[in-house]
Amino acid sequence: MHALRLPQRRSARLTRPSLLAQVLGVNAALIGATVLTASLAVDWGGHGVAEHRRSLLLVAALLATVLVNGFVLRRRFEPLERLIDTMEQVDGADAHSRPRLPPGETEEVVRLHQAFDRMLDRLETERARTASAVLQAQEEERARIARDLHDEANQALTGVLLRLEATGQRVPEDLRPELRETQRAATQAIEELLRLARELRPAALDDHGLAAALRTKVSDFARQTGVHAELSLAGADVDELRPEEQIVVYRVVQESLSNVAQHARAGNVRVAFARERGATVARVQDDGCGFADATPSGHGLTGMRERAALAGGSLDVHSAPGDGTTIELRLGERAA
Repeated sequence: MHALRLPQRRSARLTRPSLLAQVLGVNAALIGATVLTASLAVDWGGHGVAEHRRSLLLVAALLATVLVNGFVLRRRFEPLERLIDTMEQVDGADAHSRPRLPPGETEEVVRLHQAFDRMLDRLETERARTASAVLQAQEEERARIARDLHDEANQALTGVLLRLEATGQRVPEDLRPELRETQRAATQAIEELLRLARELRPAALDDHGLAAALRTKVSDFARQTGVHAELSLAGADVDELRPEEQIVVYRVVQESLSNVAQHARAGNVRVAFARERGATVARVQDDGCGFADATPSGHGLTGMRERAALAGGSLDVHSAPGDGTTIELRLGERAA
């Protein structure tokens, strides 16, 4: 998986001396001004100025020195404070949240920013390196469980069903209704296992691509729930997405439709894809009851957001009570 695009690194052209040189220069100037003021006070004392006035002048000079020194040092250290505040708020998963260094800062601030930027580069590289492995491991485990359900559990139930059919030819007539009921239960269990296997790893995704898998998913959703559902792929060739992105798209659509079936009480659902600013955008919109709290903790949003982040994308939720819900997945967006 490719890493997020990072902001172009700035050149370290310095317009100010180092922070240490600035602090030493300011303090030297203030000490010199204080000594000069004290000397003038002593000279004035020789010309008949009262003793208490000399003392007040010296105290005023010292206070002014301390205040000016504090003000100047605060100005010199302010860029460093701003950078530290930004570093504390930065989100390592979002390249756009990196601190922006104003021009003309001191050498120490520039070096600190560059060191922090390099650390984020390393974290982003590591995150990108492991993202595909995480998604691949998840899907391989799903595929393994789906194969076990299909090849073992399903075959075992099929064997039971065949034995029941054979037994039904020999049992007394009064037991045949109960036997037929048992056969219907076994058939229902087989259908449920096949449905679970398809949910875990849809065969259409591997055999025919994402577009075919989405058509099948939307069609099955409409048939099973009675909700009118439509799929629009205009302007977006979803089969051109990278494999891990295709998995993310399918899982987000799958979870969104599941939420509609369980919570939305919707009459219509639209799954649409588009290309916007170099990104592939998938939207799942319903006209259901909506919800007020679109935090990541509810309605499976945590898993969807995590999957989107692993694929280098983002997921937004727009919902309000009585106003329906829109799930928007963006993949491959180029930084502006």
